[in-house]
Amino acid sequence: MKKMNSSYRLQIIKEVATRHQMKSTGDPMAMHISQLLESHNNENPIKPITTFDDSHYDDNAGGWVSNLWGDEK
Repeated sequence: MKKMNSSYRLQIIKEVATRHQMKSTGDPMAMHISQLLESHNNENPIKPITTFDDSHYDDNAGGWVSNLWGDEK
């Protein structure tokens, strides 16, 4: 497993600590918001960008490929 970037690791620690703090306060509104955020993140995963500036990402090619590749002019 790759070693995490230190700033990413600190962000994860902060998110876990904040979530733990919200759950321990017993505030019903904080609990409701936390549940909404967690359910929203689970339902709508972020899709990677597959097109950019007349190019697309191709795993088989190992990177970005021009959409114009192979077109006759």
